[in-house]
Formats: sequence, structure tokens, C-alpha cells
Amino acid sequence: MSWIRGLLVALFFCFCIPVVLSCEDDYSTERQKTVLQMWIMPNSLDPEADMNRILRNFELENPGIKVEVTVLDWSVAWTKITTAATTFNGPDILQMPTTWAASVTQMGALLSLDSLLELAGGDSVFVPSAMRFARPIGSDSVTSFPWFLDVRPLYFRRDVLAQIGVKSTDIVTWNDFKKTLKKIQQANLVIEGIPVEPIGYPGKHDWNVIHNFAPWIWGAGGDFLDSTATRSTIADSASIAGIMFYLDLVRAGYNNRRNLGKNTNQVSSDFDEGRFAFWFDATNKTIYLDSPRFLGGQAKSVTARNYSCMLPPSSPKGNEPWYFAGGSNLSIFRFTQHKRESKALLRYLTTRADVQLAMSRTTGFLPALNVTYEYPFFKEDEKRQIFQQMAMHSKSYPAVHYWGEIETDILLRRFGNIFDLITASPPDEWPEKAIIAEIQAADREINHYIERQHGKSFHEN
Repeated sequence: MSWIRGLLVALFFCFCIPVVLSCEDDYSTERQKTVLQMWIMPNSLDPEADMNRILRNFELENPGIKVEVTVLDWSVAWTKITTAATTFNGPDILQMPTTWAASVTQMGALLSLDSLLELAGGDSVFVPSAMRFARPIGSDSVTSFPWFLDVRPLYFRRDVLAQIGVKSTDIVTWNDFKKTLKKIQQANLVIEGIPVEPIGYPGKHDWNVIHNFAPWIWGAGGDFLDSTATRSTIADSASIAGIMFYLDLVRAGYNNRRNLGKNTNQVSSDFDEGRFAFWFDATNKTIYLDSPRFLGGQAKSVTARNYSCMLPPSSPKGNEPWYFAGGSNLSIFRFTQHKRESKALLRYLTTRADVQLAMSRTTGFLPALNVTYEYPFFKEDEKRQIFQQMAMHSKSYPAVHYWGEIETDILLRRFGNIFDLITASPPDEWPEKAIIAEIQAADREINHYIERQHGKSFHEN
């Protein structure tokens, strides 16, 4: 029996050992890859899977690199990013919301991308407003590349306008818009059993509140800060005019006061269900309206079957219209051990038109790379042509490190107080003086905050 035992041992070494070594070789090859850690936010219906699909070709083109994607919820993203920046312990590459870029840049945690931008063709290859936060005020370097844009078109119901005899092309100025809202209000429309109100927008407890006010303030010729970003202009007459026009949609009853107690998601759902004729939202709203319910969309709702988009109306005073632009950039942490590979990934995602197109098709947001708009996807679609017009004539907030505090604390709280004043007032009363006083209080608070940031006084008391 010894020969049998010997044969079994020989067979083991001939067949089993090579298999084990082969597995070990494969494992060693995988282990030799550079693994890039990437943080993103929920930019689509299935953010991790969608991002991995976009990255698939990058990994095929760069077989020595693997990208591991982590999705951060918006509620914790700021804390995680700033903690990573101060502890030097975080990902290689990360999504950088535009209004956060200046703050994280000031922490000294981001890699300079100047040489990479020169290689890409310079500032002009990107949408102008998207470059504003790439090189924040006070920074000597580019610390992020524009990735995608968030603009807010005016969504409307074609069936509603048809019933009141108005065409979307008739709505050009603020006055045209108000006249249309009044017609809808007076028509008392009920479509498919659902009463239709003219417009809805939310009030307190919502991150979009300031974004919603911005185009009206800019459209009236006002702004949040002056050109040097060292003085508040929120209480200037033009800024107040824009704020009051927007609020007057509540005063006139076009936007029901009950909506002021809701957030964006709630009012957006009301629009989806057919309760409003008009609604301002980001371009990714089209993904939800065009997707079936089993994918999280609203494709068969009365709104989805009848919606379209238009440019927001412009001020009747002839002021140049400016459309709000948010979105996100991409940054590389300075402490990464994989600078070359991280730069390759950043270039792939931001400077290749085919990849920018794939990102836009997946998320519904707009490309930051100008040449992407040459694709038929944009040129041959009416809604996307409007989105492109908005992108090319968009404006963003001041690129200073203290803007985040101004937006998320001072302005959000003060405008919340304004909505409280409105909802607490009797239906037949309008607290205009109290609203203006709140705006003026916000102005003083912003100026004091800026003074503390600069360590000296810029303003008269």
C-alpha cells in the first residue's frame, strides 16, 4: 500500500500545490494595485452603484488602480470632511460641495491643482460660475476642479397653462409670472380629481431656502455681499426688493402659507402628485419624473405626464437675469500617498466630455465642462437647452471661507424668523415692517461676523 500512498502524495504536489500558488499569484497581483479611497454624496438614485459604473472604464484604462467609493450622507458629510482635513486621515479624493471649498482650502488640507488646470486648458474649459470656488478668494492656488452644476429651472404643467390659455413663451418677466399665477388661482382648476394651486415653495428648516431667494435678489440687482465680500448688502434697497417680491407670492395667496412649514422634499412631492402648477427645483428632478416608481421615480403621475421646464422670469426693470448655480467640485487631500493616481482620477472625471456626459445622464445634474454641451443629448432636447442657458448665465455665492456660516446659520435663521412672522400674522395682515426689520438685523449680524473673521472693523456702526 506504500506505493498508493506515494502516488497520492505525488498527485497532491502535481495538482493541488500549483492551484494554491496560482490563487496566491492572483491575490498578489490584486494586492499590488493602488487603491484610491473616494468620498461622494448621494448624487443619484443609487449613488454607489452609479459611481462604480462611471469608474469602470477608468479602472480598465488604468489596471493598476482600484477605486473604492464611500457615500457620505449629507447630514454628516461636513463633519467627516473637516475632521479628515484636520486629522490628516481621510480619502485620497473627495466630492467638494462648492460652498465648502473655501473653508476646507483655508484649513490647508487640499492639494494645489494649478499645474493640472494648465494641462487641462485653463479656466475657460469650465463653466465660468463653476470656477469661482475652484480658486477661492484669498487662495493662491486652485484647490478643486468643477465636477457638476446644480441650477434651478422653473418646472411647469403644460396641461394647466393650456386650460388658462397661456403659453410658456408668454412668461418672460416677473409681472408676466404674477399674472399667470393669478389666472390659475382664479380658475380654481381640478385636474384628475386634484385641486391645482398656482405655486408651492417651502419655508423653514430647509437647506434650499437661501438658494430659493438668491435669483430674486440677484434679479432685482441686489446681492448678499459686496464685490469684495467684506460687507453685507442684504439690506440694500435692491436686495430687499427681490426678497419682498418673492415673499409677495405668499401675500397674494399664490403660495399657500401652509407650505412655509414644509421642507423641499414635502413640497416637491406635492408637485409630483399634481397639486401645483409651478415649482422651482434642480435639474435632477427630471430623473425622478422620468423614472418608473419601482426605481423611485414618478413617471406615471399626472405631473410627470405633463411637465416641462422654462427659464425663471426676469425683473421688469431690465436687470440682467442671474440664475443660481450650486453643485460640487472634486478635491485631492494634500496628505494622500497616491498623488499621481489621484490626479489621474480627477482628470478622468472632470476633463473628459464622455465621462461628464455619463455623469449628467446618471444624476440629472449639469456638466461643468463646456465642451460636453456639444453632445446631441443637450442640443436636441428642449429642456436641456434651457438648462444650458441657465448654466452659462449662472451665479454662485461669494467664495470666502466664512460664507458657510453666513448661509447656514445667520441667513437660514433670519429667513426662518421671517417665515414665522408671516405664518403668525392673521390672513388679512402682512408684517412688512417686521420683515424689513429682520432683514436689517441679518445685515448687521453678517457685518459683525465678517469683522470678527478679519480681526478688524470694515464698517461703521
